[in-house]
Amino acid sequence: MKDEKYCLLKKKPQLFCLSEKVNGHKVYMYRDDPEDFGFGGNKVRFFEYLIPDILAENPTEIVTSGSMFSNHIRVTAQVASHLGIPCKLLLTEDELPDKLTGNIALAKEYKAETECIGHFAALLKIGEYMNQLKESGRKAFLVPNGGHTPGAVRAYANVVSQTLDELEKQGVRPATIYLPCASGTTHSGVLCAAAKRGIPEVVSFAVANTPARAQKGISKLIGAAKEYLPVDFEPSTVTVCDSSKNDYGHPDEELLSLRERLFRTDGILLDPTYNINAFYGMWKALEERPGNEDVLYINTGGYTAY
Repeated sequence: MKDEKYCLLKKKPQLFCLSEKVNGHKVYMYRDDPEDFGFGGNKVRFFEYLIPDILAENPTEIVTSGSMFSNHIRVTAQVASHLGIPCKLLLTEDELPDKLTGNIALAKEYKAETECIGHFAALLKIGEYMNQLKESGRKAFLVPNGGHTPGAVRAYANVVSQTLDELEKQGVRPATIYLPCASGTTHSGVLCAAAKRGIPEVVSFAVANTPARAQKGISKLIGAAKEYLPVDFEPSTVTVCDSSKNDYGHPDEELLSLRERLFRTDGILLDPTYNINAFYGMWKALEERPGNEDVLYINTGGYTAY
């Protein structure tokens, strides 16, 4: 269970009903307030559960990896700063642009050290770095890329369960839950919460990953959260789709137009790295699916990565 003294987000998750229906479907949106801690969206939820484990190990530094576009690296840097522990970010780019903005600028503001290790053989390079630290007598706490851990699954399952509680109070039971998917950690947590409530369908759209790789990651993780799943749950029910707009961190005009449309109608500004891709995928799927169902979109939050 999460220790409330390590709560980083002071505001509760917010639930909206979008003013515009999509082909007859009413869309509800859950989001964490991305301005509350590091502009990090749901990545912060995971760290609220992880902080006691970090402190228990008393590390000399916190290490994680990820793309320069990732919310995860920014949140990791701020959590480390919040705890007063040095932080090392191993970036899966070959090099950084001359002008540092967005995630990297914020990470440097939090005094995090960065190193480009490239995407090729990144896991091997991370392992080598951790071995070097160990040999030098330093004790590092490694947070996997994207927080891809069983603890994160439980964190996301709990917060989505709270959202479903709020919908239930309004007499709403979504037929489908939609969300973005990178490593598959959030999808795993949402799947656990949905399966426990008997919600038949969870659909995510791959961002910065292929649907097959994301689905494989989900299938591995959900085994670590069995207490949230019905005994007859089968991993084959995992559904990850291709949004057809998967240019990570570089939205095209069609995506930006939909983003502006949502901002005009509901005042919600989706991040252009993760959520606009997945929201677009959901929008197109509902346009091809006539009906009058209630659906829930999980806005994983986060700020522009540029």
